Amino acid sequence: MFETCPFENDLMQKLLTNREPLLTTAAVSRWLGVAPRTVCLWAECREIPAIKIGRQWRFREGELREWLLSAKASSMAQGAASHTVVLTS
Repeated sequence: MFETCPFENDLMQKLLTNREPLLTTAAVSRWLGVAPRTVCLWAECREIPAIKIGRQWRFREGELREWLLSAKASSMAQGAASHTVVLTS
């Protein structure tokens, strides 16, 4: 019999009980106004709440809304805005 750590059990329980639809990286990038690659980098660095399914990232809208209200999200958004390049003709 395999023994799992309590963290894995809690995570699995959370995944199984939350039936909220998952958003794609493209949908989140449009919603946040950043590039899809930025969303992926944030997910890889655990800066944004995300779930990796296979090779793709998925996001719960409720968790993202909570994250957006947090101070961490606002500081990241300011950092992303400071790296935005605006092209003018």
